[in-house]
Amino acid sequence: ASGAPRGRIQKSGVCTMRMQLEELVKLQAVDARLDELGRTQKHAAPDSGGAPVAERERLLAERRTIAATVRPDLLRYYERVRGRHPQAIVGTSDGFCLGCFTRRPTSMDSRPGGFEICERCGRILIRPE
Repeated sequence: ASGAPRGRIQKSGVCTMRMQLEELVKLQAVDARLDELGRTQKHAAPDSGGAPVAERERLLAERRTIAATVRPDLLRYYERVRGRHPQAIVGTSDGFCLGCFTRRPTSMDSRPGGFEICERCGRILIRPE
């Protein structure tokens, strides 16, 4: 199928995983802003100036900086999921993925730390602290 890891992407160290997740959330915010900027530029007047170009360059530089801090396997997975879903990282609520609203298996509730992945949509899940 898609080659997506099932359940969790593992690495020792809950703190390390939390930091990686925080970086991915930042990356997703920059990607969302880049998407928004791209949509805005499609509808902008041709003489709207260089401000959008400068903003895009700044965001791309910020994206490169953040991406450099994320483990390559996680970054590849994030990019793959983002190709299917604009929001590759979503929260959970009462055991449900807030991307596809599928209930997570209860066996996943007791796992400490790490990245959880929705078994249905493949999004990276953020568990409430």
